[in-house]
Amino acid sequence: MNLEPTYILARTLLKVPLRAWFRWTIEGLTNVPASGGAVLAFNHIAYLDPLAAAYVIDEAHRRPRFLGKAELFADRRIGWILKGAGQIPVHRGTRDAPAALDKALQALDRGEIVAIFPEGTITTDRDLQPMKAKTGISRMALRTGAPVIPAAIWGTANIWGKGTKKHWWPPRQDICVRIGTPMQIDGDPESPHDWEVAGTRIMNEISLLLAGLRPMIPDRRKVQRVA
Repeated sequence: MNLEPTYILARTLLKVPLRAWFRWTIEGLTNVPASGGAVLAFNHIAYLDPLAAAYVIDEAHRRPRFLGKAELFADRRIGWILKGAGQIPVHRGTRDAPAALDKALQALDRGEIVAIFPEGTITTDRDLQPMKAKTGISRMALRTGAPVIPAAIWGTANIWGKGTKKHWWPPRQDICVRIGTPMQIDGDPESPHDWEVAGTRIMNEISLLLAGLRPMIPDRRKVQRVA
């Protein structure tokens, strides 16, 4: 598969620092198929999660195609990287929102890995438990028949979490990722009920994976106090 030059540049600049700065524990990497389309679904607990997910997928020797909120693509600091690397903007709540699903379906048809945070945003649960999935992941899986691979991330909220104090990142902090076995999602691609059932099933699997990771790294978040 041809890689966009911007993706190659970003990978070159980020991969070695990410490997050196953090202590990684990655389990189940062989559950990511060596080829063919698949949806890799992560829980979302911190701003660092996309970089962590990209690192893990690259470790599986696959190239990730992320769905991300459109606001990130408008950010001058990182927007050019996201656009140049062929990532997929999601214009939430607009008439352009379906275009993201269409692009994701095209990527799966090309045999790519589509990475998604099914909740659509960082969890608002105080204990960082996963929230309900948006319908996008179910619709992708049901329309393409591509397997959904559940995955859990833990430790990133200690480093760069939402609502936590800004501070320098000490080196060698732990990040754990556990990748589950691929799931085949069955149902009617046009049925909202089946979307709901599939989304619940996916998030339940992610929650089980996360439960096994939580004892490995204490929750050390320092929540920013509101004056």
